[in-house]
Amino acid sequence: MGELGELLRKTREAKGLSLAQVEEATKIRSVYLQALEEEDDDCLPPPVYVKGFLRNYARYLDLDPQQVLSLYQESEATTPATPAQVMLDEPLEPLTLRRWWPAWVVLLVIAVVVAVWWGYQRYYGTVPVAQATATPTPTCVPPSPTREPPPATPSPTLTASPTPTPTTAIALEVSIELVGQQAWLLVHVDGEMVFTGTLEPGATRTWRADERIVLHCGNAGAVRVTVNGQTLGLMGEPGQVIEKEWTAPGVPTRTPEPTPSPTITP
Repeated sequence: MGELGELLRKTREAKGLSLAQVEEATKIRSVYLQALEEEDDDCLPPPVYVKGFLRNYARYLDLDPQQVLSLYQESEATTPATPAQVMLDEPLEPLTLRRWWPAWVVLLVIAVVVAVWWGYQRYYGTVPVAQATATPTPTCVPPSPTREPPPATPSPTLTASPTPTPTTAIALEVSIELVGQQAWLLVHVDGEMVFTGTLEPGATRTWRADERIVLHCGNAGAVRVTVNGQTLGLMGEPGQVIEKEWTAPGVPTRTPEPTPSPTITP
């Protein structure tokens, strides 16, 4: 381990940090952090990425990034270079392959080629005049005139009128929020029970209905009510058992059937 790796490891251990903690903070994989501390170049990416790792690691350990990078460059400069390949004193191919043909063989080959070419030109290169065949001149037939089709009459474009999108309005919306204490609730929406149970402080619920919402509460002082965006405040006093009904505009309010209160066993 060199000076760079020793500096990184001792500084990290002095701060009581593990490689996993450094990885979570710097987003550098622990295998790369360990390779930096051990100066294991085989486990590291190319130097351009290593310099970025060292810069972030140094900042996290409160070290001078320039000092850390200078130590890395010194260690990189002292890395032994790859030995050059050894040149062979003798070629690998047989010596006979490098020998030149004798000069007389080359001259003989050239003479034979010239003789063959001259004989071909002498006896086969000239065509007698009597045997020459005139090449017929092609007769060009003018193309028949093409009748242009009459211009198409554009069809009138009909612009469709946009269909208005119907807007669905919410007739009735009731929201509750538990304040300070827990409370038991029983909720009916349009005549159907949709919720029963105990809610803890801070819990919120929202119900929507077409006509009416009936809410039976076991601790009215802990339930804050908002109807159609308007806050109505608490339903009642702490510990008070109460039942309230809200209706949509135009829907008459009816007297709900009494709901039995839950029996609380001490």
